[in-house]
Amino acid sequence: MKLKILYFSLIFSLVTFSQETTTTTTTTSTTTTTVVTSGINDSGFNNTIRLNITNPMIFGTNNIIIGYERVLSNNQTFSVDLGRNTLPNFRPRVFEYEDASLELKQGRKNNGFHITADYRFYLKSENKYRAPRGMYVGPYYSFNSFNHHNNWYLNSNTFDGELSNELSLKIHTIGVQLGYQVVIAKRFAIDIVAVGPGVGNYNFKATLNSDLSASDESLLYQQINQLIENKIPGYNVVFENSNVKKDGIAKVNTLGYRFMINLGYRF
Repeated sequence: MKLKILYFSLIFSLVTFSQETTTTTTTTSTTTTTVVTSGINDSGFNNTIRLNITNPMIFGTNNIIIGYERVLSNNQTFSVDLGRNTLPNFRPRVFEYEDASLELKQGRKNNGFHITADYRFYLKSENKYRAPRGMYVGPYYSFNSFNHHNNWYLNSNTFDGELSNELSLKIHTIGVQLGYQVVIAKRFAIDIVAVGPGVGNYNFKATLNSDLSASDESLLYQQINQLIENKIPGYNVVFENSNVKKDGIAKVNTLGYRFMINLGYRF
């Protein structure tokens, strides 16, 4: 929570700082006129490289996603994002039940990747400067893949020993986004995708390396899903009506969403 507050405090401070004021004074023989304009003169930089700071806030600091935006015309750009995605780490612990105990051990593998492409139309009616500055709208496509390995120790009426599982979560999303980009001191930028509704395809699969009774399998799948629900916002809503807690497999088509904050450097 402290990290999230720090991020948003930083963004607020930078946006406030970026609202510069330039004063121009014109003097004639009889009068002096002062005109005040807001903003920074357009520098003509057509490329921006950026760092996604939202994913580290949600999924952990191992998530590193780099983006690139290219100006195509005065009010249109194309951008891509690529990087490493991982699920949040699950802390080792012991879960006690009436007739069983389940211990989560340290996982061995946690990896994945992210790719996004979007096309942006910077609104002429709302923006004083050429792209990539100000308000924009446009379509986007994103793909997220997560793979996670967990080790367990299960003691129940029918099983006593170690086992492991593999998690796979793949998400395809197509949608439309609304955002705003602020330029600071000509070279630096804050890019905020504020609203990004879409349609998502979610494919979840959990596999076990041991043969368990139906009750033990259900117990393990329920605990896996509980761990993920506590780490990923909206996970329980997406898979609410699926059988993922029963058999560890679910394919769901439902609404998706994109929200993102990037820090960029222009050149």
